[in-house]
Amino acid sequence: MWERFLREWYVLNKSQRRGTLFLIVLLFCSILLKVLYSPSTDSDAVYFANIILDNATLSDTTASNHSTKLKRKDSLFFFNPNVASVEELRMLGLPEKIIHNITKYREAGGIFYTKESLKKIYSMTDSIYQKIEPYILINNSSPSKNSTPFSQNKFNHSAKQVLTLELNTADSSALEKLKGIGKVLATRIIKYRNRLGGFYSVEQLKEVYGLKDSLYVLIIRENKLLVDTTLIQKIDIRQADFKTMIRHPYFTKEIVIKILEMQRKKEPLNNHTLQKIMTPYEWNRLRYYILWQ
Repeated sequence: MWERFLREWYVLNKSQRRGTLFLIVLLFCSILLKVLYSPSTDSDAVYFANIILDNATLSDTTASNHSTKLKRKDSLFFFNPNVASVEELRMLGLPEKIIHNITKYREAGGIFYTKESLKKIYSMTDSIYQKIEPYILINNSSPSKNSTPFSQNKFNHSAKQVLTLELNTADSSALEKLKGIGKVLATRIIKYRNRLGGFYSVEQLKEVYGLKDSLYVLIIRENKLLVDTTLIQKIDIRQADFKTMIRHPYFTKEIVIKILEMQRKKEPLNNHTLQKIMTPYEWNRLRYYILWQ
């Protein structure tokens, strides 16, 4: 093989030899670069990519069920059957029939004094009860025959220490005061808030990567969270470019392209025209971030 290569090499003229040597050197450098080069990972890019994937999954699930408030079911967490909302009971994975019966029982003045009293709810099976029984909290959170007055109850004394927090101005140290929120989650909340331009609803916390439904329920039940919508940074879509809009978590590529086309044709960009190029779910979220003149 080498003898053939040498014979053919000397047959080549000077320019052909130079070209061959250049290709050999270029190939060697490419191999060397691949072996030695180790690209660094952009943690922010990974974080925001996870957010986009989570939001895309949430959007698909919500659209298919025609609901903007659909939550992941069967997410067990501690709850009080005397005060738990219908939404929280659904998150526990309870069938609608049982939720309806619990609600009717409470509306009629019924009170669950013990865990076992939940068994008397019609349609409550042993398998469902055994699943939720470890998470039922009744003592110290609901009145009982032998309980102390409400104002003297130890639980209620601690419940008075409610933290009031405005989400659009809270810094990392303030967010870390919320039970279950550490430094990592506090940083993610602020990063996501900055990408959005501010929160319009407390429920948007559930969109933060890594903040589970059970933790969200705990946060809103033990703290008073507020949202000042006047602080939201809005986008003037009449002159915003592709990069500005696509960075926002709620602007999809399809929506941005349609808006840019409307800009080019100088078509009016208002409530009526924008609702035609979006789904109701997309419109209900984006309308808070569009600057209206």
